Amino acid sequence: MITNRTYPETALADPANDRHGPWLTGRYCDHLTDAQGRLLWQHGWRANRIVQGCHMLLTALLKREVGVSGILYWAIGEGVPGWDARTPSPDYTDSRLTREVARKAIPGEQISYLDETGEPTDRPSTQLDIHCTFRGEDLPLDGARSLREFGLFGGDATDGADSGWMIDRVIHPRIDLGLGMTLTRHIRLSFATNGLRQEAFSGFGVTLPVMAIDGIGEIFARDLNNENIQNLADLMGLNPLRTIGSIPPGKLREFRAKAGLVAHLAIDAVEPESPLTNETISEILRAQPEQVAASIEVSPERLVALQEQLAILQVALDEAQLQHLTLGDIITS
Repeated sequence: MITNRTYPETALADPANDRHGPWLTGRYCDHLTDAQGRLLWQHGWRANRIVQGCHMLLTALLKREVGVSGILYWAIGEGVPGWDARTPSPDYTDSRLTREVARKAIPGEQISYLDETGEPTDRPSTQLDIHCTFRGEDLPLDGARSLREFGLFGGDATDGADSGWMIDRVIHPRIDLGLGMTLTRHIRLSFATNGLRQEAFSGFGVTLPVMAIDGIGEIFARDLNNENIQNLADLMGLNPLRTIGSIPPGKLREFRAKAGLVAHLAIDAVEPESPLTNETISEILRAQPEQVAASIEVSPERLVALQEQLAILQVALDEAQLQHLTLGDIITS
């Protein structure tokens, strides 16, 4: 039976996904050690979100704006405990952390140029490596916190929380940093060329995570995220000639095609004020027109037409997304 539900709003579209040659991307990797320097855990490279403040900072630096500097601080935050169940994606317009708990100045010697092979070099290049650490003792509240987010800050940043221009933002799985522990992080920023000229993308679904596409799964999603391909807009803008992790070329083309189906979806069989806008896509697709139409004041013919339009999503998205997305999410995008 169809029942009314409310869900969180989807993220805003990201206009920073440049598809016209050079673009700025970011990656990071972490490892955590105990008081004796023994490795507790580590993970490989993951993508991070370059935000609007970074692009503004670059233009200010090129203009030689007075009082503006490059990378100055690394800030960490505890975020929201609810993120442990469902980790959100940072938005391009983010300008600060949700709950910053501490920050450290990054001296120039902790920032290095990298050559085309990823090795440090003294010559200016198109890649930077930022190396930084936080110890449990560096944190307030007796040196023990659960961390879920971080960001680099520059411009006019100070040691005050939320100050300066945010450069990148990551929301990550919880890290419990206690006394005696040291979190070591490498952050890499690089200007690259994605090879083929692509359009900028807009429309419904472009901000959905790549995991929303049916068939991608956790392993392929990790391969994509490691290359800074986080949402459907990133996936559609991907150079189809690139090799991405362990994803077979044919599968990659399939995933891009499915992302395109979602982004170009058009709904004209229902009005914005319809009671159906509160229903999930999965519920609408399962509904029996003759049984449901009368109770929600929609004709069976119109409900069938709507189901046929939404069937594209049944092909392109996995069932978890169909059970989460409402019709209102689509027609107001």
